[in-house]
Amino acid sequence: MEKNIEKKGFIDCLVGLQWGDEGKGKNIDELLSKGIYSGVARFQGGANAGHTLKFGQIEFIGHIVPSGCLQKDIELYVGNGVVVDIISLVKEISELKKLGFDVLPRLYISNRAKLVSYLHPFLDQAEEFSRSQDGFKIGTTSRGIGPAYSDSRSRRGLLLGDILFSDFDQKFDSLSKMHMNLLKMYQTDYGFEIPTEKIDEAKIKWQAALTELKKMQICDLSFLIQKRLREGKNILAEGAQGIMLDIDYGDYPNVTSSNTLPANVCLGLGVSHKYIRNIYGVIKAYTTKVGGGDFPARIKDEVVEKMFQEQGHEFGATTGRARMCGWLDLFALKYAIGLSGTNKIFINKADICPTDKIKVVLGYKKGDKILEEFPLRLNEVTDVNTEEILGWGNANYGVSLKENVSPALTSYLNYIKEKLSEFKIEIVSVGTGPDREHSFNWDTD
Repeated sequence: MEKNIEKKGFIDCLVGLQWGDEGKGKNIDELLSKGIYSGVARFQGGANAGHTLKFGQIEFIGHIVPSGCLQKDIELYVGNGVVVDIISLVKEISELKKLGFDVLPRLYISNRAKLVSYLHPFLDQAEEFSRSQDGFKIGTTSRGIGPAYSDSRSRRGLLLGDILFSDFDQKFDSLSKMHMNLLKMYQTDYGFEIPTEKIDEAKIKWQAALTELKKMQICDLSFLIQKRLREGKNILAEGAQGIMLDIDYGDYPNVTSSNTLPANVCLGLGVSHKYIRNIYGVIKAYTTKVGGGDFPARIKDEVVEKMFQEQGHEFGATTGRARMCGWLDLFALKYAIGLSGTNKIFINKADICPTDKIKVVLGYKKGDKILEEFPLRLNEVTDVNTEEILGWGNANYGVSLKENVSPALTSYLNYIKEKLSEFKIEIVSVGTGPDREHSFNWDTD
């Protein structure tokens, strides 16, 4: 008698290899359109992550809802590693419905995901204000992400599943009382004050969102995903922010509040490492950074930097802040690839090159010493080693076939491939614009 063979799907993971804002949303959408995956999962971060998706004339910026929302047959998972801003979540679901995408029937949220309270954003602002008094700012999005993770680690935070229990109001009131005491401390010690009416308004909005949340599919997501994998279905894990913002391996404390590495997929979704297959990494043809902290690859010529900002529309999807622009940083990129295990990469914004010549960062220096290891603190870096190569202008916008790529851009892509040869990286595709069709395959047909 033939033995029953257990079906087994796999999980691919896509992460940013720079400081976030690499254009991951487009690449997630591109991978999902191939019909390989049945679902896409967020495994870390919160509403501080903004992924911009374009489909024809439709443009949507998602913060909590996974980037597969414009693919109508894809299940959407929000894992236990995510801190959920329910006001943002409800708003996104409403916006998607107006665009013709009713995601509620295919959206599953872990009952172990962390709940962002209405006071967490105020605490975020208060903490940033107190840091600024000491001459130091991280540059958070003020969405309450850090305080929500902090409460979770202190074992006093609320889980989404708590809303289904009779003692939720008691737990919520207790946490809110502690938060109010903290805000009073910030007012006394630093002069940071939030008007009472603003707090009351936030609470009303939050409670309205809570009512909508109770209508959603809150479940044991680990159980569901493992079930899908046993059924032979494949899932794409969607990273937020970027490897260089990882709380353990980024430029601490100028980092996000979660682990952005693919290693966190197992913890953030509740699955075994045995299911992990490919790690897709995303970069831009240049580098950007937003928020506080040092940025060694930053373009020193302010006029040139502004040209990249304007042509690349380098303004945050969540905050609208202008991003610092820098040359492609191969030293940081190799560090990120080593941490993540990336074996395939997407290169975005290859249509953006406003200068005749560009530079590539090959290494960091500390005084006269060329660093071999990535530094603990980026403010230790006194200079960078760069190599100048020819730019490729703007002739590649919208190119969708490899044979139509300009010789200068072809040379640049081959240059990147050669510099990363030690990792045996495959360049999956190259982006030449914001729309789905604005890309071409490179190492694959």
